[in-house]
Amino acid sequence: MLIYLLAFVGGVLTILSPCILPVLPFVFARADQPFRRSGLPLLVGMALTFSAVAIAAAFGGHWVVRLNQGGRYVAMLVFLVLGVSLLFPSIAEALTRPLVSAGSKLQGGPSVESGMGKSAHRLLDLLLYQLPAGVALRGRLGSEV
Repeated sequence: MLIYLLAFVGGVLTILSPCILPVLPFVFARADQPFRRSGLPLLVGMALTFSAVAIAAAFGGHWVVRLNQGGRYVAMLVFLVLGVSLLFPSIAEALTRPLVSAGSKLQGGPSVESGMGKSAHRLLDLLLYQLPAGVALRGRLGSEV
């Protein structure tokens, strides 16, 4: 008997939970109609919806766990490469050589000034760098009086 009382109290407390509150207007709107025509379809629809969401969450959770395991292997590989490059400077130099050459090509390549002229370059420098930096430092536009 105690188990039935606890189950009843659990059901009453479930009605008071925030998850059920959006559904209550639908339940109360059909309270005057027979259960077989209004309550039962609502109950079956909710049960099917909750079951579908639970199944999707279970499959999605399994997918996330598998993705997490793959991410661990990738992280272990990255840490292995970084550790080996810390132990052997020649490997670190070989790994960073493509990045250094790409950076030197960017610096030594054609300049922005050659394509558009010095006045346009100065205007872009003012608009993109100096003006936002001045606003960030002073907190407002204009000169100090």
